[in-house]
Amino acid sequence: MTPVVAVKPRGKQLSKLAPVNAQQRLIQLWLHDKPVSTQKCYLRYAAQFTGFLAGVGKALAHTTVEDMVEFSEYLHNRGLAAPTITTYMAAVKSLLSFAYKTGYIKENPGAAIKLKKIDQRLHEKVLTLTDIALMIRLTERAKYRYKAQQIRDLLILKLLYVAGLRVSELVGLRWRDFTPRDRTGQITVVGKGNKSRHILLPEYLWVELMNYRGDAPKDAYVFPSRKGKGMKPLLRQNVDPIIKNAAERAGLEEKVSCHWLRHSHATHNAERGTPVPLIQQTMGHADIATTSGYIHIRPGDSSALHLPKV
Repeated sequence: MTPVVAVKPRGKQLSKLAPVNAQQRLIQLWLHDKPVSTQKCYLRYAAQFTGFLAGVGKALAHTTVEDMVEFSEYLHNRGLAAPTITTYMAAVKSLLSFAYKTGYIKENPGAAIKLKKIDQRLHEKVLTLTDIALMIRLTERAKYRYKAQQIRDLLILKLLYVAGLRVSELVGLRWRDFTPRDRTGQITVVGKGNKSRHILLPEYLWVELMNYRGDAPKDAYVFPSRKGKGMKPLLRQNVDPIIKNAAERAGLEEKVSCHWLRHSHATHNAERGTPVPLIQQTMGHADIATTSGYIHIRPGDSSALHLPKV
């Protein structure tokens, strides 16, 4: 991926390829400037869609609105949840829009499909301060075979909550992303769309991270995998069990994931009156409307409380 180059492919180039090869090349061009984590997900969504089309004897170039509707029904019949189906369909719409802009297809059937807004129920994915404190304190008291692993798990919990990081941002951190600032320091995070942002950390967390670093080189990952001598990151799927184990220790019955800690960061800050633009900047939201949503998910007051008892 070349972040400084925006490829604008021409339809004529694709038209010279065999249909199957042209379709594969189109998908490669569509993905080329997206983050690696997004590429993996979108490639899976595209494969599902092109596989569905192949099952009815069609190729991407001949997609119709009916095909898209039938694909959404196919996903529903597979038992996928509405938010997941929406994610799939949004990816397909993006691919078809790209195909139209390149001249690969003459009309964009995705433009006729309007996706319904799904209630993500953020309020159900927010932990209380007590929940988070219990997750951390009981992890501190848990019995680990290796002390270093326990410290790692604690720092993962704290960074996801205190810094409001996405799990992809967490595992991608290297020590070169850390910059001292007086008695504390900041981290440079590469988020969605390869956009960088800087997050100033509280002094206590900065000290804990520097103690954890030891003599690790600047190019080493903060949370490395067991293989690669620090030069390979911990896999995203290996972070979720750390969070789930901490939640179980705290007696939480919900299926708590990494993103719950990020939601909690935004919600707790909104409740404490932290300026919305500052929360937006820290979390890396492209649209302030996304950040503003956290203000309303757990209101401290409502007109319902001001009515007489009936």
